Amino acid sequence: MTIRSDDVAYVKQQYQNDENLNVRIRTHALYTVPQVDFTAWVLDKIPWHGTERVIDVGCGSGGYVAAARQRCGHYIAADLSLGMLRGLPAPPPDRVNLDAQRLPLAGHAFDVVLANHMLYHVPDRGAALAEIARVLRPTGCLLAVTNSAQSMAELNHLRQDAIRRLGGTGPQTIWQNAGNAFGLENGTPALVRHFAHVERFDLHAAFVFPQPQPVIDYLATTRARIEQMLPSGVTWDDLVATLTQILRQHIAEHGAFHVSKLSGVFICRQPRTP
Repeated sequence: MTIRSDDVAYVKQQYQNDENLNVRIRTHALYTVPQVDFTAWVLDKIPWHGTERVIDVGCGSGGYVAAARQRCGHYIAADLSLGMLRGLPAPPPDRVNLDAQRLPLAGHAFDVVLANHMLYHVPDRGAALAEIARVLRPTGCLLAVTNSAQSMAELNHLRQDAIRRLGGTGPQTIWQNAGNAFGLENGTPALVRHFAHVERFDLHAAFVFPQPQPVIDYLATTRARIEQMLPSGVTWDDLVATLTQILRQHIAEHGAFHVSKLSGVFICRQPRTP
């Protein structure tokens, strides 16, 4: 069985509210080296005039709300999850509950579309990108953030090592990295079908974990997926105990558990529309 990042049931379960996403956001904020304001790094890849109409498609828990509002004239938060929209920070922006594959929006209505860390969750990315191109003005642009397929590979190796130690020797469930669905390596071919000009910017960083617990907490945000990979009879508590043992030994020997990260943003201009 393959666990896909664009599985509709998984996405619905994972993002029914902002709990898991906020754990991941907090972990990135506390343990990333070097410390970079990633939101500002993304938004400042384009010039702002203060009059732009912006829609944030897949806004999640609102990580871009404040920074985008500071730069534009009118900001709209949009997400498939009502739970996410209800949890946006106060004062809440204009909000729209929508499906990226069928945007209920007029054509040529926006100067900027944000689609950050979300396109790999969309089952029909071609339809979503066509819709984004449709609602952008001819001079508008899309900012699409994603990860490398190799980003955080150490976490995958850690999880696999722990499962092997617990007896997972047979064929295992295949976990599709989000970057495999839509990542830095394969994003450009998908984007150039809908935009005449696509530019990619990369940002290298790392997690540095001095204790096991934040690693466990981060992995626990995808607990439902990981439990599908466990051998019969093995519980989540068994896995946590094994992960903790591995991490304690590694940190004792190396001083910290390092996880390499590679994220980036595509700046897409000149939308192609039928």
